[in-house]
Amino acid sequence: MKVLKGVAFIVLVFFSSLLGTVFLLFPFIPLAWIQPKTWRKIADRLVGFWLTFPCALIEWVFGVKFRVTGDLIERNEPAILIMNHRTRLDWLFSWNALYKMDPWLLTSEKISLKAPLKMIPGAGWAMSSGSYIFLDRNFEKDKPILERIVKYYAESDNNYQILLFAEGTDKGERATQLSHAFADKNGLPRYEYLLHPRTTGFRFLLDMMKKENYIKNVYDLTIAYSGTIVDTEKKLLGGDFPDKVHLDVKKYKLDEIPEGDGCEKWLTDLWSTKEKRLKKFYEEEERLEASGDRFEWPETTGGIGYYVAFSFWVIATLFWIGAIYSLLWVKIYVTCAVIFYVGSLRFYNGAEFVFLRWFEARRDNVDKTK
Repeated sequence: MKVLKGVAFIVLVFFSSLLGTVFLLFPFIPLAWIQPKTWRKIADRLVGFWLTFPCALIEWVFGVKFRVTGDLIERNEPAILIMNHRTRLDWLFSWNALYKMDPWLLTSEKISLKAPLKMIPGAGWAMSSGSYIFLDRNFEKDKPILERIVKYYAESDNNYQILLFAEGTDKGERATQLSHAFADKNGLPRYEYLLHPRTTGFRFLLDMMKKENYIKNVYDLTIAYSGTIVDTEKKLLGGDFPDKVHLDVKKYKLDEIPEGDGCEKWLTDLWSTKEKRLKKFYEEEERLEASGDRFEWPETTGGIGYYVAFSFWVIATLFWIGAIYSLLWVKIYVTCAVIFYVGSLRFYNGAEFVFLRWFEARRDNVDKTK
């Protein structure tokens, strides 16, 4: 039964994201050239609506509980979210936590992800349409991408919260060994529940957002798991999910974070404290003490949001599959959409860079006319 649920989860997520990208996002793409700011608002809301679907599946089908505590993340203020990266799927479980706080956070959060993820048909294309940040984990290559994306965010008239995994990668076996080697070389303690953070990337992003006057706060997110730790997609396919996900949020105003090199030390000290919190969590009581304003959201998610998302995406996915099977013009339409997304990857490194180029071209044309 677990395996059947796992297969159903993967199949539903794959087909709903693929067909949603084709039938809901693709028709609006001309707006990315004609009215780029309007496109940004529509794409953000459609992507956020889809994110509600896996949230519903995780809580309803697999019965995962979520204990969310600490400070409220303000969706109307641009910010950086920094979170420990215990598994490759932390971002997936973080959506449920954000939904509990404020469903609109699913439309304003932007995640920094490994670049290969954009190649996944459906989910990868949707996140490209959402202008998520895909990085190569090479600072020199990623710097110009971050500069362009932050400027794009700032000029789009939208307030986004950028989720940055300060450790650079998830806590797999190889990454752990590299973190230990780094600690030994620099006279630092070895971490059992974290990797040592990459402070240069955090400092660069923070400075860049300050330069664009596009940041109000930094939020420290600590995520931990009770029961199974689902660290690979293979475990999802097998129907393995954690019993409970714990996420605590601590808000820091800009004047609480030192300038210059002090910013990097601040992050290092923060990670040292986080290691102690997680050690206590996993070895003593499996509970994170609430931070900041000490809010604690109900473990049971209320409202009709999950009902609406679940019903819409299941029914729409079945309808779209039927239309593709029975109608020639729909097959042609779907082929055009697939060509666009595959071509964007092949020639522009992803749809997000197509939209970015169009936005910059429109901006430059306006500047020339002034």
